[in-house]
Amino acid sequence: MQSKQVLSNDEIILNYIRRNGSVSKAIIARNTGITPPTVTNICNTLADKGLIYEDRQERSALGRPSMLLKFNEQKEMLLIIHVRTHNVVCYVVQSGGVILHQMKQSIIGLTVEAILNTIYRCAEDIIEDMRWTIAAIGLILRGPVDSKKGISIYSPNGKWTNIPFKYILEERFQLPTYVENDVRCLSTGEYYYGSGKGIENLLVLKFSYGLGASLIYHGSLYRGYNDYAGEIGYSVIDIDEAKSNVFTRLEEVASETAIREYVLAEIKKGRLSKVATNQDILADAFRVEPIYEAAVEGDEICLEALNRVGKYLGITLANLYNMINPQRIILSSAMGNAVGTMDPILRTVLEKNLHRAQAVDLVYSGNGSYYTLLGMVDIVSSRRASEVWLSGGR
Repeated sequence: MQSKQVLSNDEIILNYIRRNGSVSKAIIARNTGITPPTVTNICNTLADKGLIYEDRQERSALGRPSMLLKFNEQKEMLLIIHVRTHNVVCYVVQSGGVILHQMKQSIIGLTVEAILNTIYRCAEDIIEDMRWTIAAIGLILRGPVDSKKGISIYSPNGKWTNIPFKYILEERFQLPTYVENDVRCLSTGEYYYGSGKGIENLLVLKFSYGLGASLIYHGSLYRGYNDYAGEIGYSVIDIDEAKSNVFTRLEEVASETAIREYVLAEIKKGRLSKVATNQDILADAFRVEPIYEAAVEGDEICLEALNRVGKYLGITLANLYNMINPQRIILSSAMGNAVGTMDPILRTVLEKNLHRAQAVDLVYSGNGSYYTLLGMVDIVSSRRASEVWLSGGR
C-alpha cells in the first residue's frame, strides 16, 4: 500500500484475494470494479503462476455453486525483523502471514554498534538455517524512515541517524530488503486485517515508550512530502519562556516513559505506592506493566499517572480529529485492563475539545505487535507481487 501508487488489475485482484481469504470471482468483480470477464482471465493467469488456487465451493440459493479462490500463503518465506524498544524479534513468516519460527534478543543497555550487530546476527542465524528458504527481508524500525531508499533517518534505539539498512542487508545477504516505520506497519495491519478493516480514512495512534501516528487517507498510506508524516511525539505543546524558551514535546508527557517517570518522581518524594517495592524500579529494564496493574487496583500515584496521560492524549486526539476528521481512531497500546481506567478522562477531554459536538469512533487495540508484523508482511508481499510474482522477476 504505497501513496499515489497506480496498481495493475493483476495486482488489485491478487492483493484482494490475499487480504480477504476465500472469495468468489463475483465478489472480486463487485468489490474491485473490474469486469467479470477480466476477473476470470486474470484469475486463470494467477492460478497458472501458482499464486492462487481453488479452495472450495460455496453453496448458492440460486444457480450453480461458486468456486472460492484463495491466495497461496506458502508462496514464499519472509524474514521479518522488528527492532523494538527493549529487544529485536526475528520472524520466519509465510507470505500469507503464518509464523513458522521466531527468536528474540534483548538490546537493553547496548551501544548502537551492539544493537546493529544483534540485528545482523539474528538475520544470519535464520538465513543460514537449512530449514528456511528466505526470499526477502522486511525490517521494522522505530522513528522516521525513508522507505524508498531503506534508510533509518533517526531511531530512539541508540540514537543512530541515517543508517542505510536496505543497502547493508542486501549487500550482506543478497536478498531484497524492505524497510518501514513501525507505526506505518501497524496502521497497514489494522487497516487490512484488524479494527480498521473497511475504514477508508483511519487514524492510528501507537502509545508505547514513544508516541507515533499513522494516517490511512482514502485507502492509502499517507507518508507526507519527505516521508516524515506521523511523528506526532515531537509536537511542541508548551514553551517555558522563563527558561530560555525550553520546549516540552508531547512524547515527554504522553508516553509510557512519561508514566514511568511520573511514578518514580512521586515515589522519590516519599509518597506510598504498590510499585515502590518493585525490584527493577530504578533499572533501565523496568516495565510499566506493574504501574498498569496497580492503577487497576486503585493505586493513587499510578492512577494520577494514567489520568495525566489520558488528558494529554484526549487533547492530542481532539486536535487531530479537528484537523483531519478520520472515520475511526485506533489507539494501540499494551495497557490491557488499565485502558478502562484511563478511558473516561481521555474521552471527556476529547469530546470537550472538538470543534463541533459529535461522537468519535475511538477503538482501543491491544494486539499492536501482531498487527505490526501483519502490516510488514503485507507491505513486503505487495512489493514482491509487483516486482517479482507478476513480472516474472526473481
